[in-house]
Amino acid sequence: MMKRVLMAIFHPRKTVLRFFETVRLPETQNKVAADAQSFWSRSDKDHRLRDLSHWQGEGRWVHEESWRQIGRNHFKMFQQLCLLAERKEPVRSMVEWGPGGGANAVVFCAEVSEIYGVDISAENLVECRRQLDKSGVDPSLFRPVIINASKPDDCLKYITKPVDFFLSTAVYQHFPSKDYGVHVIKIAHSCLGTDGLALIQTRFDDGSEVLRSKNRDYEKNAITFTSYKVEEFWRITEDVGFKPLSIILVPAACYAYYLLRKGE
Repeated sequence: MMKRVLMAIFHPRKTVLRFFETVRLPETQNKVAADAQSFWSRSDKDHRLRDLSHWQGEGRWVHEESWRQIGRNHFKMFQQLCLLAERKEPVRSMVEWGPGGGANAVVFCAEVSEIYGVDISAENLVECRRQLDKSGVDPSLFRPVIINASKPDDCLKYITKPVDFFLSTAVYQHFPSKDYGVHVIKIAHSCLGTDGLALIQTRFDDGSEVLRSKNRDYEKNAITFTSYKVEEFWRITEDVGFKPLSIILVPAACYAYYLLRKGE
């Protein structure tokens, strides 16, 4: 008995904490999804969440130029995707899953004539609309779609015709689970037309404790809740019916951008 006690006392602290974390039961996906909705719906009251949701003028985005660069960077990736896919028809409609403060939408509005913004935060959709109005965009271009985080399929009640492009950046790492992310990929595939394109960014699992996927305590772990191995997410997109064309890695942030075309 004494030997066992001493082993517990002198075991590395991180290992002991990891043990107690693993023996705690995971929360249900619906519970985590509800917590996620509650968390991100406080953007209008919490300056930290406004920063994380990419609101212009908040936190890292206090300078408008740095905020606009978000959308410009993603638009360049989109152009690269169009070249790789050899798409001949113009992209006229798109879904952005998690538009946040509108940094992508204000750039892509010059390319498309219809943007569905799907979000679990009504506050973020209001801010996205405000930025588009500020940019002089036709109000009819943006179609906000607020969903219950536990029922992502509800967006299909509003997106009733095929779109050309699906975009989701800085969102997948905040999803309630890996399976939830897979489900959203399936929704993306179903939303797209025959030659549809998708640009999806995930946080890749680098093997560290910080970035491993979580299964409880959403508010504590929201920033790094879900991650995928690069090859794992590649296979997931193939299984859903996409053809991965390229990956862009940003090692400093452990970001992976997947450039996808809807399969034949």
